[in-house]
Amino acid sequence: MNPESRPRPNSQMREYGDPSERLQPIPRLAALVTAAVITIGVAYVFFSDPFGSYALGDRRTLADLAAKPAATDGAETVDGKALFTANCAACHQDAGTGVPGVFPPLDGSEWVNADSRIVINILLHGIEGEIKVKDIAYKGTMPSFAKFSDAEVAAVATYIRSQWSNKADSVSVDQVVGARKAAVRTTPFTTGAELQALAAKP
Repeated sequence: MNPESRPRPNSQMREYGDPSERLQPIPRLAALVTAAVITIGVAYVFFSDPFGSYALGDRRTLADLAAKPAATDGAETVDGKALFTANCAACHQDAGTGVPGVFPPLDGSEWVNADSRIVINILLHGIEGEIKVKDIAYKGTMPSFAKFSDAEVAAVATYIRSQWSNKADSVSVDQVVGARKAAVRTTPFTTGAELQALAAKP
């Protein structure tokens, strides 16, 4: 038998037709959704006035964006809490409780709540020697923070005088400037009596 005359297997007869190009229209639902989105967008642009109303932005006015004048007292621009945390909290603790027998507390301290000149001078000159705080004697060393600017000293002093149970008045930059000018000492305080003498001065 001639091989060419044999019937072809079914697998060879299952062929697809040649591909052809024809128009594939967009589904009606997709077309409606697209048209609706475009219509809403155009309506928003024309009716919401997005280019002239600040309410559609972050609601800041021209006055909000204008440069603000500098504060008259530099202490208002300094973060007293941040300075305290970075320089004082290691000894006096974040809660102002100090370390019993080692570092005196600031919370409820008679020195912190006394005449503002006392706390200012403690910050400017430091302490070396024995001092009683809330009837407990402490003997150690507190460094001077004279390197701080006047605004920084005022900010730290104000912070500790107004935190925890303390309700003393704030300290101004002018008070710190005056304390620097009036100071005649170049060494740390050594006794509480020296600090008390500050409050006795007119």
